[in-house]
Amino acid sequence: MEKFVAVERAREIMLGEVHRLPAEKVAITDALGRVVMEDVLVDRDIPPLDNSAMDGYGIKALDSIAATVEQPLKLKVVATIPAGRHFAGEIRSGEAVRIMTGAPIPAGVDAVVKRELVEEHEDHVFLSGPVAAGNDIRYAGEDVRAGEKVIAAGQVITPAMVGMMASVGYPFVAVVQRPRIAVITTGDEIVDFHERPGTGKIRNSNSFSLAALVRHSGGIPLVFSTVRDDPSLLKRVVEEAAATADLVLTTGGVSMGDYDFVKNVLNDVAGGILFWKVKMKPGRPLVFGTVNGVPLVGLPGNPVSVMISFEQFVRPMVKKMSGYPAAGWLLPRLRAVAGEDLPGAGRRRHFLRGILRRETVDGDYEVFMTGPQGSGILRSMVLGNCLIVLAEQTEVVKKGEPVDVELLDYDLAAAFYLGTGVD
Repeated sequence: MEKFVAVERAREIMLGEVHRLPAEKVAITDALGRVVMEDVLVDRDIPPLDNSAMDGYGIKALDSIAATVEQPLKLKVVATIPAGRHFAGEIRSGEAVRIMTGAPIPAGVDAVVKRELVEEHEDHVFLSGPVAAGNDIRYAGEDVRAGEKVIAAGQVITPAMVGMMASVGYPFVAVVQRPRIAVITTGDEIVDFHERPGTGKIRNSNSFSLAALVRHSGGIPLVFSTVRDDPSLLKRVVEEAAATADLVLTTGGVSMGDYDFVKNVLNDVAGGILFWKVKMKPGRPLVFGTVNGVPLVGLPGNPVSVMISFEQFVRPMVKKMSGYPAAGWLLPRLRAVAGEDLPGAGRRRHFLRGILRRETVDGDYEVFMTGPQGSGILRSMVLGNCLIVLAEQTEVVKKGEPVDVELLDYDLAAAFYLGTGVD
């Protein structure tokens, strides 16, 4: 068993114990955010036929060459073609067809002019300028051609990809299974959230935070009832969880107290402890091992320690099991300037809860602490949109000095990377 390991070493050990899960077929409506496990090929040209890009009039472009405001071109409207209908005739010189967006282009038409650019008089239209051949026509196959690969195996499915799969006739698609993550809260002091805590008791928040984090990272939470401080009961529940889950999370019971049983349980089951304690603050008393081949992460009991430990270690494990490329395992990181003096880190890497903002689109990102930084102050996570990362042995960071931050919200991350900033 390794003890008091660096953050990177802890993450390396934990990621080494998980692997990408097998594939399953799901409806494309359930595939968003999943990793696709098959190439998606086009069954026919899209669009399948030349069609109009606008509501307007289909004409012969050559007819319009001499059209001017003073001498507009007069065309006879011989048909109306709505979307989904086909006109069997052929348009001759001096004729036009009224055509709707998406309607097939009939024979003889090689340009479409927007309706607002012509004058309409009963069964004629007047055009006051030339129109180029191909104007406002979408040609067959200009989006994709039959047999073309439009989505490659290994990509993360986006909303646009869901639409593309529907358009090429894929009602179902093979994706990586979602990891099943067991969540077990321990401690005699824990009561259900709907109860009024008595003396020495606290409501169970960790189960709910963890379940939400699991969902947010792409997993399926399997939440177990709170386990009291009973080693034999805890062992039984842990083994039950390992039999049904791909990863087991516990909270509490990993420190040095007389009632911290998780380490003992790991020592008693097949697999055992791989490391205990990490050089980080908060979250030092984290334990990691396996139970009958299933990884178990023993998280600390304090709410902030639970959430930060999840973001640093569990989220990458869930992403790896979900098939995400390695670049998507960790929280996005960027450089900011301290908006206030920040405390030094000492011997452990320090993760402060921060509020990241910038006043102008082209200004520097500034980061401020959320307030008190105790590991039990859950409000610091509620208020924060990032983690301020202070490396080991960092001295006090003065206001205006650079500092690394990790973004807790992926929508927020996208905003920063697109340069839109945050108000």
